[in-house]
Amino acid sequence: MTILGINAAARAAGVARSTIQRAIKNGRLSATSTATGDRGIDLTELLRVFGPLPPSRLEQAAALLPPAAPTATGEVTLIEVLQGQLQQALERERLTIERAQDREARLLSLLEVEQQARRDLEQKLLPAPPKPAPSWNAKLWLLLVVWLVAALAWYFHDALLGWLLASLGG
Repeated sequence: MTILGINAAARAAGVARSTIQRAIKNGRLSATSTATGDRGIDLTELLRVFGPLPPSRLEQAAALLPPAAPTATGEVTLIEVLQGQLQQALERERLTIERAQDREARLLSLLEVEQQARRDLEQKLLPAPPKPAPSWNAKLWLLLVVWLVAALAWYFHDALLGWLLASLGG
């Protein structure tokens, strides 16, 4: 059981001395008498009223304790309180990380669904791609073949005409 003086309790809680005295007067905070007859605040009572204390403030409060005050039990209690605060902080951090990971996974799945819907909509809205126009190479070859057939027909027109008449006339 660690008993802090009014000044040490105020420093540990990060409040003014008058705030501690007002809390005692209003009955929100209970005070006990120290071995020397002075009023003091039990550390667990201070934690109940003012919540977890930052380690730096606890160290400041511990420095204000009279040299005879810290006992092995008091130090053990302080260590246990600090370990409890550390465990609570670690648990809060773990829960925060889990929530962040869950949120990230949910957002990624929403993004994937949205992207797929966008691709589907683009496919529906875009016109069909036009058929490829014949290339100039194909056009040139076709023109060359037609010209060659015409040139051969003109050059051999007499022979072709005779052959045609002979095959028709019998």
